[in-house]
Amino acid sequence: MGTDAGQAPGLEPMFPCHELLLGAGKHGLTQLRNLASLPPTGVLLLVSPLPIVGGSGSPARVLALVER
Repeated sequence: MGTDAGQAPGLEPMFPCHELLLGAGKHGLTQLRNLASLPPTGVLLLVSPLPIVGGSGSPARVLALVER
């Protein structure tokens, strides 16, 4: 599920979660898998989105580094 789903385009403001997150300088990650296999602490998350100019989102390669 995305950050804004369903009726979000028809709301005011459009896509309110995007508006709140990005307006606060925050980013959202959605549709990540296998998070339950990570330990609760001690994980370094690397997020590498594609640099899409003028876009509202991007696919990203996300890596979780765990010290063993």
